[in-house]
Amino acid sequence: MRKHQSLTALRAFEAVARLNSISCAAQELHVTRPAVSKQVAQLESDMGCPLLLRTGNVIRLTPAGRELFVALQQAFELIQLTTDTISRRARQGEQLRVLVCRDFASSWLAGQVGKFLVANPGISVEITAEKNATFRLDEDFDFRIFYGMHGAKVGGGLEASELCRWIDLLVCTRDFAQTYLGEGRKPCDAPYLIDANYDIWDEWCALTRLDPGGARRQQTMFNETTLCLSVAASGGGLTIGDSFLAMPAIRAGELIVPYPLGLVSAQNYTLFKPKRPSSPASQKFEIWLRGAIESYQVGVRQTLTEQGIQVMERQRICAMGR
Repeated sequence: MRKHQSLTALRAFEAVARLNSISCAAQELHVTRPAVSKQVAQLESDMGCPLLLRTGNVIRLTPAGRELFVALQQAFELIQLTTDTISRRARQGEQLRVLVCRDFASSWLAGQVGKFLVANPGISVEITAEKNATFRLDEDFDFRIFYGMHGAKVGGGLEASELCRWIDLLVCTRDFAQTYLGEGRKPCDAPYLIDANYDIWDEWCALTRLDPGGARRQQTMFNETTLCLSVAASGGGLTIGDSFLAMPAIRAGELIVPYPLGLVSAQNYTLFKPKRPSSPASQKFEIWLRGAIESYQVGVRQTLTEQGIQVMERQRICAMGR
């Protein structure tokens, strides 16, 4: 049987520990100073150990007090987030808030989410595009989607799960390929378009065993892959684009894959969720999102196969290289 501690006593202790003052805690809780002291003393008696050390007007936490304080902060934060979410839904109906890195939002999610809205009348979705890994932890989002290495840790009471990996493809226009990548030409002599946040050119060449002919001699740096792809589609250079961002232009013939090789990414798109029970709308969105991505990935593989592009798995390459 669960033993219940007084929520009033726990709240009083958390306020004292956070504010480092019984008087300030009493003021915040709108009670008297003796009332706060009594609640903390009762909590210490119930737990059988001291939580605070008082020396004159100075208050310090005991090791047990520090442990309890950290746990209470997390618990009260979760309660606040949950009550805020329930209140927001009561005012606005079933609305989901999704924070997404700009590349993924503009190049894939924006073109797909309409299908979810049509299939789920009554649920609205607010999508906010942001620079990758800008988590905005002071705001309440039902989902956050960013890319990075698998297993990367983040605070803010979030749990993470891998959403998907992509395929890195070397792309340019057909005219650009004929000019810079024809017979007798070295890839290193071509103008490169580089995403400063995701520069894997040397690794891509090493794993696919493409000989670039030397170091890059001319390059332009951008801070987003979509910018690199936009310039590449205008004939301005050679770049590496992932299969979520580059595939529409490849299918439309705006970009080609001059070397028929693709490399499964080392990084992945990760789905971050608050550590709280998911609402029915959140559950529906996550099921839809994972299903839509899986379906898209199948289509990507089919397109690449039709174009004779070999997709190389990193794990298999590493195993063969041992």
